[in-house]
Amino acid sequence: MNVLLKTVLASALLGIIVTPQSANAFQSLGTGNASLLGGDLSDPTDTVALSKDPGQGLPEAEMIPTNATWLKMTCAPASGPYEIPYQRHPYQSWVGAPAAAIFMNKPEQQKWYVSFKEGGYGGPSRDDPYFAAVEFKDAFVLTHFTVTPSGDSPERDPKEWAIQGSNTGEEGDWTDLYVCKAKDRSESAFQPGSRTETFLFTSFDSAGMAKAVTPADAKKLEGKLAGKTIAKADFTRPAKAYTWFRIAVYSCFNPSAVNWIYRSTNGFALGQLELFGVPGLKEKVTPKVAKVEPPVTPPPVVAPFMITYWCGPPKAQTTLERYRELADCGFNVAYAAIDNLWEKTSKEQDEHNQKVLDLCQQVGMKAFIWDGRIAGVGKWDEPPTAATIPQIEKTLDEMIARHSSHPAFLGFILGDEMGAAVHQKLGFVTQYLLKKDPKHVPYYNNLPNYAGTPKSHERETANYLKTVKPAFYSWDAYWQLHEENEPRYYFDNLEVVRRQCLKAKTPYTQIICSIEHMGYRACSEGDLRWQVWTSLAYGTRGITYFTYCHVPGMATGDAPGFLDKQFNRSFNWVNGRKINQRIAKLGPTLVKLTSTGVYHTNPTVGTVPLLPEAPVKKAEGGNIVMGCFKDAAGKVYLLPANNSTGNKITAKFTMDAPFGSAAEVSQETGELLPAAALKDKVLEVELEAGEGRLYLLNH
Repeated sequence: MNVLLKTVLASALLGIIVTPQSANAFQSLGTGNASLLGGDLSDPTDTVALSKDPGQGLPEAEMIPTNATWLKMTCAPASGPYEIPYQRHPYQSWVGAPAAAIFMNKPEQQKWYVSFKEGGYGGPSRDDPYFAAVEFKDAFVLTHFTVTPSGDSPERDPKEWAIQGSNTGEEGDWTDLYVCKAKDRSESAFQPGSRTETFLFTSFDSAGMAKAVTPADAKKLEGKLAGKTIAKADFTRPAKAYTWFRIAVYSCFNPSAVNWIYRSTNGFALGQLELFGVPGLKEKVTPKVAKVEPPVTPPPVVAPFMITYWCGPPKAQTTLERYRELADCGFNVAYAAIDNLWEKTSKEQDEHNQKVLDLCQQVGMKAFIWDGRIAGVGKWDEPPTAATIPQIEKTLDEMIARHSSHPAFLGFILGDEMGAAVHQKLGFVTQYLLKKDPKHVPYYNNLPNYAGTPKSHERETANYLKTVKPAFYSWDAYWQLHEENEPRYYFDNLEVVRRQCLKAKTPYTQIICSIEHMGYRACSEGDLRWQVWTSLAYGTRGITYFTYCHVPGMATGDAPGFLDKQFNRSFNWVNGRKINQRIAKLGPTLVKLTSTGVYHTNPTVGTVPLLPEAPVKKAEGGNIVMGCFKDAAGKVYLLPANNSTGNKITAKFTMDAPFGSAAEVSQETGELLPAAALKDKVLEVELEAGEGRLYLLNH
């Protein structure tokens, strides 16, 4: 139900129909700082000012504006304290134009600006408006307000927007007080030439002004209007008082991106918002009782750091020699044969799966099994019902009975990239399997971010984690090797998954590209290393390669995976083996660590520069990705990775004061090497193209 409909229904219950009106009678008060009324609710003394440089990535508590009288301020887009700092909170902005600027009374010098491209999630929309909201100690009935566009490009002016009130500040609990539904400039106050021009919107006309506002506000209005008459109210006087107010922007005159943020160079800007009102009855708000989620079966600890692949050796190549080759290449988990995956159940399939499990047991590997019986759960996009649940459970019980007792069995493959419509049934199946067979892992793989829009992808990721409650999260990321060369997709996706999986306390692993296909280039050794080590820097608990075998009809020509068309070892096999054997030694340490942040020396869209909370204070020597971690005891680890696929670098990291030495986790043994003292607090690290290393930082 949209906000407008909620407003109408709520008002009808009170016997009062409130119909927000579109812009129609606004008054211009002039241009520049001097055109403001002043003394509004957010700045009664006209003295509020930013306390710190908004370009800093400091926490919100350290950047509260000077003389701010509001209790709290929120905004969107906002990334939060541990996320991408384009606009982490209302007082911070990577480009120095935070949301709080609209309350600073200086539209000539300051503005709130959000690039649709850099952290703006593709632009505002009905589902995800940009907003700036403030909470006051007391409740007020909004009587009038002013809005001032910035001195910026006219295309960045709000097109569709609203002023809203709330007594909780919670999403879904906002009432429209004024709505502008402009279809074009003819229906908007903001014109290309109206830079920093202040527009007044009222709930009264001139005849009713004295009764509608405070004497002080009436005096200011009369002075600014300078004899001009308010012929008609712009909005209906609200029926009740609110403690929260916000401006919500649904679109701008330059369009939001329709597909992906990196296709858009547009943005939003606003100069000033002044809110005025009279005291009203403060509504008693009953705190919401947090919903208690039922306990979930803990994820099993089986092959905790997975090194695996898609498109495994076909059934005809399911031999002891081939599986010894897999183990020798550093894989510890086998995936389904390329010509068995998605096939219907049969006696032949059962025999093949048994053979795979037996071979894995002989070579010391685990296996994900594709069992065609899974078709018995029905269509994935049809939620379970009382009528279908018995059949679903019967199907899963049969699968468990056939495979779960085998020592090499790791879990069932459920599906791949089916979209949000399947989450409900997928969650039922996943939780049933974890409950009935808690030692084994259901496997499902999700779409990457470039399959939709950034905001929709993040919502879908969060929804998947909340609904399905998987033992681990998997997705594929190939665009970093595409001919259009857009690694920003890659890092943005890594950050979204890192962030959401940390919240859900769910480990994750990603699939990287190892075959030339569909515009994705062939991997050099540096390409392969770069994908692996940057993934590890972001906290992945495993690596999956796409693909192990050559894939007819998908590969570019005869392009090989780890094996070529004749099933001979390719250059990827040789390069991958070196990488796999090294990261396998780090796996037991990596699975015990929690990501605390990932920082870049050359930040681009979707990446984060060094922030005050990082253990590294300065990084030199090249383009570097720095993954920071803590273990259960609070010990700090650093995983730097060379963000170049072609150049070797010598990186120098100046550490925070507490750290006096560093000990590398050996990539040959997995043990800590002797700690080395940091001269002048500097850790020096040589890194091949795409390479990374893992260090414990000691006090």
